[in-house]
Amino acid sequence: MPNKLFTKSAFKIATHCPMQAYYYYNSGTNEGQYENQSANDDFLKSLAEGGFQVGELAKIYGDVPPENDLEGCSGYDKPLKRTRELFKQEKVNIAEAAFRYGDCFVRADVVKKDGHKVDLIEVKAKSWDPKIDFVSIAQGGKYKGEQVVNSDIRDYLYDVAFQKWVVENALKTDYPDEVWEVQAFLMMPDKSKVNTIPSLNGLFKVRQEEFEKDGRKEKRAKVEVAPDALEILKKPHEHILTPFPVDNDCKLVIEGKTAEQADVLGMPFVSFIEEKSKWYVNNEKHYCSLGSKCFTCPFRLSDDKEKDAEKTDSANTSKLKSGFEECWREVPKRYTDDLEKHSIKALNGAGLTHSPNTKDDWIRSGIYYIDDIDESVYPRKNDREKTGWSNNERKWIQIDGVKKNQKEPIILKDELRAEMKSWDYPLHMIDFETTASALPFFVNTRPYEQIAFQFSHHIIHKDGRIEHAGQFLKTQPGNFPNFDFIKELKEQLGKDGGTIFRYATHENSILRAIRQQILNSEEPEKDELVAFIESITHPTSEEVKACKKAGIPAKPGNRDMIDLCEIVKRFYWHPDMKGSNSIKDVLPAILKSGTYIQEKYSKPIYGSEIKSQNYKEHPIALIVKDDKGEIQSPYKVLPQLKEIQDNLIDTIANQELWDKEELRRYARSSDDDEIDVSDETQIKNGGLPLVLFRSFQALDPKVDWGKELTAANLTPDALKYKAIREGLLKYCELDTMAMVLVWEYFNNVCKE
Repeated sequence: MPNKLFTKSAFKIATHCPMQAYYYYNSGTNEGQYENQSANDDFLKSLAEGGFQVGELAKIYGDVPPENDLEGCSGYDKPLKRTRELFKQEKVNIAEAAFRYGDCFVRADVVKKDGHKVDLIEVKAKSWDPKIDFVSIAQGGKYKGEQVVNSDIRDYLYDVAFQKWVVENALKTDYPDEVWEVQAFLMMPDKSKVNTIPSLNGLFKVRQEEFEKDGRKEKRAKVEVAPDALEILKKPHEHILTPFPVDNDCKLVIEGKTAEQADVLGMPFVSFIEEKSKWYVNNEKHYCSLGSKCFTCPFRLSDDKEKDAEKTDSANTSKLKSGFEECWREVPKRYTDDLEKHSIKALNGAGLTHSPNTKDDWIRSGIYYIDDIDESVYPRKNDREKTGWSNNERKWIQIDGVKKNQKEPIILKDELRAEMKSWDYPLHMIDFETTASALPFFVNTRPYEQIAFQFSHHIIHKDGRIEHAGQFLKTQPGNFPNFDFIKELKEQLGKDGGTIFRYATHENSILRAIRQQILNSEEPEKDELVAFIESITHPTSEEVKACKKAGIPAKPGNRDMIDLCEIVKRFYWHPDMKGSNSIKDVLPAILKSGTYIQEKYSKPIYGSEIKSQNYKEHPIALIVKDDKGEIQSPYKVLPQLKEIQDNLIDTIANQELWDKEELRRYARSSDDDEIDVSDETQIKNGGLPLVLFRSFQALDPKVDWGKELTAANLTPDALKYKAIREGLLKYCELDTMAMVLVWEYFNNVCKE
């Protein structure tokens, strides 16, 4: 048997890039292997969306008994043997059943065998609308009149088609005298279904642990089903997971009858499997053509390792290798160490979506670097529709800046000054923390329905005073937060007519989604809340289409929020931002070039001179420099959870005359900890709050987790609940303060 077989994961990777499949085969943590950054990213994404919980619920809906769950069977031989043993039964349901045909090996999520009829069920956390076809006749474009797999579901349909092909051929090989019928299904959250089970998500508690696989350190989830979950799920309820029948669609794919295969795979489906499985198991290296998708290749060195390489002026100091770098060195023969800094990947903004100006077009014609772009490739346009740079002009600001090795920022001061004069004081900066999970947290909500559980709010007064004026965080398990969220936001923003700012489109989208929730509810304050939302937002593109169809005007509110990200795009560019306008990239650039900001915030005035909700007891300096004198991100000042927990324990001990060490031992003595985060966790990025909200909802809803913490009610869960809330509040406050810093930099520059 080969060292490795062509699995579902290898197949999926190969459909995107055959060379990535080679790197995947040879990835790991040992010297000479390729670093793979996707494992942790995929894990955290599935953790946030609820993918692991969906898989566990699917086993329950599939009537898989615990002894038939083969998830713990590792390797190839053991699960294959156990699957064949179970197939001796006339009727049997299996999770993670194993099948092998040739060099291909699959573990099916759920298999239901009834005689010689087999239901093959692939489980995905992606939600789907049953009104949309998986395969349809293209109405226009390149494939007009041909059958095409919907691009939104293509990866998933290809996945189950691959499994169907392997399972059917494996059964023919293993049971040559028997005739089998294999029916394929995609089980996914159904967008048309409304959840009827309170705290459905909380029935499945997720733990995470590290393990080694093929020399790679990966994370895996362990889902613990609540003791009463099976009893609850036996009662009549709406099944929000639907097994969508896709057998006919899979047949079309397997038979090579869908038109997109020539472009996506380069050949018919089965030919692709046969060729790429051979390459994979033989560990063959076949370089392929480059494209814009290569810019997201996960087989590259992490930022820390890249920085280590830069410090020693060597790209090869890491024991691990970069597949991304190897491809760019070997295929175009034009790789330089500046590729990451100056490649066309970094070209700012939208507008490169139509030939001949897509990044794929440029790569095919040998253009890899911004330096390669001239006006014959990308013509300059005078296409301003409003004050500030247009999309095309902003790109040329970056192109010219890179070619001139620009070090300083470029700012349209006069235009920006005029724009800022149109804003009404006091200015309001707001930022939301939201989540959307495959398994709903609350009744009467759908899969991936938006939940808004936190916001932060800073105010800038006309005289220049800055204060963290308010916040909201609702984490009590079982309590739907959205309407209270809007009521509190209305209370805080409704005291004046000042201009409101968001950063990017998220806040507008969330408020419009909650507007629809309120319209569909029996909320007593419905009219007032909807009117408030409409006053500070504008209709989404889908709402505009619906209004146009109905002959209704779609107008923005009279106090529609201003997008600070758009202000950055129209008036400001710094070479350190490269092609990003994310506030996480804009903020360091502004801090680096703003001497006024540096001088002001290098002192611990935040929480003293500047009013704060969460730093008032211990004011902080937002500008901190490292040993080399480089400015650190303000998010580096955020404490680890252990530090917050210890401070809480110290407070209790001081108030109630307990021994601090005794309290610490007691608080960490229990092993029934429901909130699965490390003491070293630092809430400093937007992904973690989503996961933490899920953890809150897994707690006992009958307990009042918000009550004051004392030695009498101190438990590990209560301590972590308080610590995580404090961590979330500190993090979100810095998000809106980051917006303040952007404004303050612009305001100071425009006075110069």
